[in-house]
Amino acid sequence: MAILLKSFLQNQSFFKTLLKPSSICRTLASSSQPYKKPLSVVFEEAVGLRPKPETSETQEEEEGNELKRKLFELEKKLTELKTTEPVRKKKQKKVVAETVPELQTAKSRNLYTLFKVNEEEKQEDHDVVRVYKELPLEMVSFVKLLHKKGYLNKANFISGEKLELGSLDEEYARTFVKFAAEKFGKDYQEIAKWLSGSDLKNVVLFGCPSLEKRAIFAAKTLRKFFDIHENNVCEKCVLKDKCKFPNQSVWDGKSQNLHLSVVMKVITLYPLDLTHPKLQVPQEVQDSVSRLLTEIQNLSRTICTPIA
Repeated sequence: MAILLKSFLQNQSFFKTLLKPSSICRTLASSSQPYKKPLSVVFEEAVGLRPKPETSETQEEEEGNELKRKLFELEKKLTELKTTEPVRKKKQKKVVAETVPELQTAKSRNLYTLFKVNEEEKQEDHDVVRVYKELPLEMVSFVKLLHKKGYLNKANFISGEKLELGSLDEEYARTFVKFAAEKFGKDYQEIAKWLSGSDLKNVVLFGCPSLEKRAIFAAKTLRKFFDIHENNVCEKCVLKDKCKFPNQSVWDGKSQNLHLSVVMKVITLYPLDLTHPKLQVPQEVQDSVSRLLTEIQNLSRTICTPIA
């Protein structure tokens, strides 16, 4: 009993000690831990989703805690990125904006130069008022033959039944005569059998009379008929730089036979002065053309009825 009483008294004194206010304060003070923010709150403050209280205690906690210190550094980096990113985007936009106009300017300049050169060439052609040469006697005689046979009936440069040679000084009139001669060649195909081969070959060896596609292919067809290689003619031609069909041959069926309509497409351009302005036609070529026109007129008298 003495032992139990003694232990009870000791426990009673212990309970009294615990009930003292000072003991309670010390116990609470010793048991309480410093306040720590949740990690989610710290992260929200770091990225700017939550306002951060500016207190010395918070700074001491961040400096003392390794995780908070890293978050604080992360916050600084994020802040720097936010401030520098708009500037970087502006610089990139400025570089792109400067580069694109330069490329567009270069392309525009190239296109402008291309079209400008073409426009200047066309303008030069339009500005030059061409004065046509007087028709040679053989061509005058042939035009009268066309008029007599009715190939110029629909021509608006002829008033009445009388042919005025002065009306043939314009390009329209001479072009009309060119197509009338081609129609004449289709109707009088039989004449082609009796034409002088040497004169015709001499004409086509000179080259093409103009850069017109119809004239070029007509001359190439005749060269194919005479087995003349295009390279031998095109290399010496003064129009080869502007020609769209240099050194090209034809493979159609017209080259197997001599067609008078094809012949007329070529030889009539010389006396009508419808050749290219830069072309200097030798006198021997002009003489061959004159003889061919004379032959055609003489042979047309023997063929009374044109081919239907």
